Amino acid sequence: MTENALIVGYGNPLRGDDGVGQAVARAFANEAAIDGVDAVACHQLTPELAERFAAAARGVLIDAAAGPEAGEVSVIPLQPAPAPSSRLGHHVDPRELLRMAQRLYGRSPEAYLVTVGASSLELGEGLSAPVAAALPEVIATVRRLALKRPPGA
Repeated sequence: MTENALIVGYGNPLRGDDGVGQAVARAFANEAAIDGVDAVACHQLTPELAERFAAAARGVLIDAAAGPEAGEVSVIPLQPAPAPSSRLGHHVDPRELLRMAQRLYGRSPEAYLVTVGASSLELGEGLSAPVAAALPEVIATVRRLALKRPPGA
């Protein structure tokens, strides 16, 4: 097992704040890059990501969340889903993805879902002001989780 981390930001950048996950992943692929940490920006989670999660020591997923206050950042520890999803499709829930990694490759990483409260998920490019303002906090949170540092470190 490697000590590397995998960062996956997902969502649709043509739906306003739904693009926050991809924006964060792109930051880690560019200016916020960390040695030994892979970053993936994608529209949705797919079964093909299971192999990459199985090879990582830690996984950090980033997505927009409808409901919380715009720009509010939350961290949710993830465990593999206890049973397979009853629906088949190309989009996979984060817990189901970890379950696939475990079942297909024999392991799943320590994993977290970082959510950012969305102001707007309507058609349109660009993040709302509250979500854009939260980007430094989101990047710092993802960096801490990817490097397995305690809060405040």
